[in-house]
Amino acid sequence: MGLPITFLVGLIVVFATRDYFAPAPGSGNLGTLAGHAWLVPVPFLLVVAALRVLRMRLVDGRRRGLHPRWLLNASASASPIAVYVVSGPGGWFDLAWRWSGDSHLLGFCLLAVPLVLVEVPRLILATLAHLWAEIDEEAGAQTALRHSLPGLGDVRALVRLRLGWPLLLTMPWALLGAGLDVLQLHRASYTFVLGTSPGATLGTLGFLTLGAMLLPFWFRLAFGARTTLPEPTGTLLRRTAATLGFRPSRVLMLPTGNRALNAMMVGPLPVGRCLLVTDGLLRSLDDDLLAGVVAHEVGHAKMGHPGLLMILAVVVPLLLVTPLGIVDLEQVGVLWQAAAGLLVIVFTWSVVRSLAQRFELEADIVSVQALGSGPCSRALMAVAHMAVPVAHSLLRRIFTLHPEEPTRCETMRRYELEPTFRARFDALLGAAAIAAAAAWTIEWPYERVFWRLGSGDVVAAKRLAVELDNDIPERWRESWTRLHEDLEAASAIAPDASDWSVARSLFAEQGWRHGVETLLRAGPAAARPWFALAAEAGGGDRVLRQAVYEFCRAAREGDVERKDEIRAVLQRRGVPAELEPVFREPTSR
Repeated sequence: MGLPITFLVGLIVVFATRDYFAPAPGSGNLGTLAGHAWLVPVPFLLVVAALRVLRMRLVDGRRRGLHPRWLLNASASASPIAVYVVSGPGGWFDLAWRWSGDSHLLGFCLLAVPLVLVEVPRLILATLAHLWAEIDEEAGAQTALRHSLPGLGDVRALVRLRLGWPLLLTMPWALLGAGLDVLQLHRASYTFVLGTSPGATLGTLGFLTLGAMLLPFWFRLAFGARTTLPEPTGTLLRRTAATLGFRPSRVLMLPTGNRALNAMMVGPLPVGRCLLVTDGLLRSLDDDLLAGVVAHEVGHAKMGHPGLLMILAVVVPLLLVTPLGIVDLEQVGVLWQAAAGLLVIVFTWSVVRSLAQRFELEADIVSVQALGSGPCSRALMAVAHMAVPVAHSLLRRIFTLHPEEPTRCETMRRYELEPTFRARFDALLGAAAIAAAAAWTIEWPYERVFWRLGSGDVVAAKRLAVELDNDIPERWRESWTRLHEDLEAASAIAPDASDWSVARSLFAEQGWRHGVETLLRAGPAAARPWFALAAEAGGGDRVLRQAVYEFCRAAREGDVERKDEIRAVLQRRGVPAELEPVFREPTSR
């Protein structure tokens, strides 16, 4: 059931490449992409080579040469490398940005194309290869195992399970893109969510809430969960769930080819929440033990654990982002920052570990209240014995999120819920909310100016900026300087604009004209504000406008390498005659 690590690393590569190694606008072309596309099948071919070696080892008894595990590891390593090379140096990200236009949803979908092309075929074949590798390790030096080698048709359930994770991860990606596209229909809302602390927090909370509501449905679709369970076991498990107030129709079976022994509650919120029991667990435990497992999982839902963990792991840190941003950490030494970061990590882990173990005990008690301690204790021990044995070392005790089995069994017999525990949890959430509200109050006067300008309300932005000019905190100095530059340019173009529809047309037309004049007269750094307005408003040649703005921004920031990179791209693509005196100049180095 584990998430394929290579796909997760590939996702990280996609976002990191887009955010930290963004290509110059207009740098991508089909010729460059074709020159790098040969890397796409390399991870897949390494798996093919591993299968070939495994067949020789298992069928012919030839056990020399490269070990198949090395080839599989090489395939896993090559996958994110191929994604990066095709996406960044290959120019795919720039092509995706140009082809997607103003649609965030289409842009996110296009960004994922290299990852899907590289990883999905590799993942399908690697599932079979890992199974053959297990057979090879169990077989030792035996030969003539041709009849024992399964094919892809024999591992369809396992392949379906592994492909479920990529499909599941498309939901938040698509939901975020669609949400941003909807927000774009109302410019003030769009800039409020993307440009202010309360807007970003509220937007993220709304996104998480909607995603949590859709998660159970999408999970069932991604992994092919079934409503039919073997009888009479299915009837017993549904009756057990109903005893604890859980809807019986939401007890489902998860097909894994009998290779996973697990049960899980899916859905942080009650909306659509479902309980999944794997076919391997249904096959391995008797009805009484299965009832104990189901009662434990339903106990998590009854006590609200999924929602509480979501609040602790996501909502509380989200509320604390703005308060922590106000603290000036740059004046503290690097070693002190590292020490503080380590302390935060240790404290956070200890809280999460303590809370997770407490939740396990609470779920145990709920199951005991429904069925008694006998079935629940036996179910716990049976599942523990079927799992891979882990030494009870100090590190294991530190990093596990589950209490020791004897402790859980003893607790089932004597545990009593403590109301003060929930009160402490509510106090933590309340303190985070108060800290966030206080930070928003402090930051809002400055963020409001950026919001009004981004919404096209130049009149309000000018008035608010004048009121604050004599009281700017040090953390806002650099941003405030850029704001003044942009605001002066916007005031010269659209001094009376109070909404985006009016300001956009003026920014698009006159921003470009004034930018060209300033670029020729005073240089790129001085022209940055004009091109910033023109690029934000759109219209005309979108790639040219963005590239010229990036060129001017690099000049203002003193980024000579970025400036020369964009100049070379524009020289290759061609620029309007009015800009040729600037971009025909030699590079800055």
